[in-house]
Amino acid sequence: MKAFRLIKKAVVLSIIRLGWFIKPGLVTKLYAWYLRSEGANIEHSPNYLSAKIWFDGTDYSLITLGKGCTISSNVRILTHDWAIHTVAKEMGLTFDKPQGKIRPISIGRHAFVGTGSIIMPGTRVGAGCIIGAGTVVRGEIPPLSIVIGNPGQIVGSVTEYVEKSLRRGH
Repeated sequence: MKAFRLIKKAVVLSIIRLGWFIKPGLVTKLYAWYLRSEGANIEHSPNYLSAKIWFDGTDYSLITLGKGCTISSNVRILTHDWAIHTVAKEMGLTFDKPQGKIRPISIGRHAFVGTGSIIMPGTRVGAGCIIGAGTVVRGEIPPLSIVIGNPGQIVGSVTEYVEKSLRRGH
């Protein structure tokens, strides 16, 4: 069964990567289907999923994507952190079992995740958030927040951003 899943993953992700050049909208549907088939929680349909997203395959059931969300290219979505298992050895600590954190992530309804962002384990991005390009996000992000930087910081409100943009005619 594991071999079948690996073959399925290789075939589907190859089609997704090639399909991106032909019809991005179809890629979003195929990617959502694949993630659901692996246990991810996909609410309704995403607006857009780039073919170049890296979803942590540790346990897809830890990933929730809200209705209408957009995830841009080169985004990494992580549900695990095994750093402690490695660095504790420098302190002379050894473990019978690997030590790490495995935590769910959630990207809310109609949230936008900009290119090159990293979503860390345990992150909950609220509905309608904008995550700026290259942002490293962790923790709880309230709905309608604009987050940028490394580490990600809330720098504004989506409500104000939309109102200003509409006033300027953009």
